[in-house]
Amino acid sequence: MKAAEIRETYLSFFEARDHRRVASASLVPPTHDPSVLLTTAGMQPFKPYFRGDERPPHPRLTSCQKCFRTPDVENVGSTARHLTFFEMLGNFSIGDYFKERAVEYALELSRQGFGFAVEDIWVTVFGGDEALGLGPDEEAIECWRAVGFPEERIVHLGRADNFWQAGPTGPCGPSSELYLDRGPAYGPDSERPGDDTDRFIEFWNLVFMQYELFEDGRLGTLPARNIDTGAGLDRVAMLVQGVDSVFDTDYLRSMIAVGEELSGRAYAGADFETTRALRILADHGRGMTFLLADGVVPSNEERGYVLRRIMRRAILQGRVLGIEETFLPHLVQRTIEVAGGAYPELVREAETIAMWARSEEDAFLRTLEQGERLLGEIVRRARGRDELDRRRGRLPASRHVRVSV
Repeated sequence: MKAAEIRETYLSFFEARDHRRVASASLVPPTHDPSVLLTTAGMQPFKPYFRGDERPPHPRLTSCQKCFRTPDVENVGSTARHLTFFEMLGNFSIGDYFKERAVEYALELSRQGFGFAVEDIWVTVFGGDEALGLGPDEEAIECWRAVGFPEERIVHLGRADNFWQAGPTGPCGPSSELYLDRGPAYGPDSERPGDDTDRFIEFWNLVFMQYELFEDGRLGTLPARNIDTGAGLDRVAMLVQGVDSVFDTDYLRSMIAVGEELSGRAYAGADFETTRALRILADHGRGMTFLLADGVVPSNEERGYVLRRIMRRAILQGRVLGIEETFLPHLVQRTIEVAGGAYPELVREAETIAMWARSEEDAFLRTLEQGERLLGEIVRRARGRDELDRRRGRLPASRHVRVSV
């Protein structure tokens, strides 16, 4: 299954179970949600429904939400899983079904839709937290027992792993994550879900949204018990397609191909520097295209700074690959070709996206050229002073010039 098929399989599965399909919201959150600069989770557009501030169009919803997260930006390219932009598949229940049905749906789709063997699936549950005043999530544990999971494949984890919140305040709740065991080729038998290794990969998070977290740390009860889930499309594709990293899926591999074509370097069997650079081009090229489509423009503050940063990181990695020509428009075009069918705003804003990509790259390249000229001048002056001092007998002939910029 290709990524596009996985996306459609997920959404169709829940549509057939009385969930209304909802289009992705913008990466720019609405003004009533100042908690984040960019949309970081599938549930963010539905916060008013979870809080009871607004009535949802239907008690059951499903979506594939565009998301952007920056905390792991420095890890992108160096690991098999870290991304800035990603698509989050989700099914949501606002005051309708709760933990039992969410668990049943997740297991059914994982087995019949994605083809995962049930014996390879492990789950984690909230093990309690003293600061929150909550004990283990016994209800969720019983739900997994009811569908046949043995105790040894139900792992208890703490707040950092299995209590979910979209920001410092707002709707939140205990969660239960599904992991796929990829076998001993990816790690020893001693590893377990939550170890942040390559053997157990988390692919779906079931959040049981029943509380609201306030600024003083208090937990309040939401008007209704809700379900918020998230399955990262790239991770699911990695597992379904049986490849080693999210960058080896058909989705991101098509982006990496652009870097290969422009640089003449091959991704397969490449050294770490080349692999990392090609991966960064793929992730950042896709991310910047979606940000530009949603009206974010490069600047030195807030969302614009996030965009400018990933654009410039991509440009610098292009230099690492030896790409001298303007290349960001090529990454933009490939993203639109691959994702434009699912996200029509990419096609609609194609000219504007390409214009910003070209102008930002040209401006940064001019900055780099100016910096290189200034550095060259500093080096020449330093060498000149050293040579003069040597002639005057003030320096040994072996001294090396050191220049700090």
